[in-house]
Amino acid sequence: MRFGIEKLGSALVVLVTIATLALLGVDLAFKMAGADLHAQVSILHAAQPPPSRSPLGHQLSAALASDVAPDDVSSLDARAFELDHRADRVLEAAAVVALVGMLVAFLSGGPASERTHARDASSPLANTSSNGTV
Repeated sequence: MRFGIEKLGSALVVLVTIATLALLGVDLAFKMAGADLHAQVSILHAAQPPPSRSPLGHQLSAALASDVAPDDVSSLDARAFELDHRADRVLEAAAVVALVGMLVAFLSGGPASERTHARDASSPLANTSSNGTV
């Protein structure tokens, strides 16, 4: 019975880890797109020196703000803040999922003493006898 719970728990921890990493990827995408939109707004305001824009951030912001006109400063700024806000919410969700994964790992794992006793019982004892030579 214990072996089944540990295996199920391990599988759940792997799934939760994958979900956490996916959420962190979405968070990063939202942050990069928001930063690119903020850079676009700064460029439209003729900021000196103009901020740099990453190619990936440019592609993400183009996809996530395709319905906003490229010269509409207030709409670009509003979308940038909306993406920043969503990135924060996704990061909070990732933290909750990670905590659930830690709880699953804690509850599904057996006590350390059970694992060491099982390991000790299966491994042979070392031969410590000596015939007087080194």
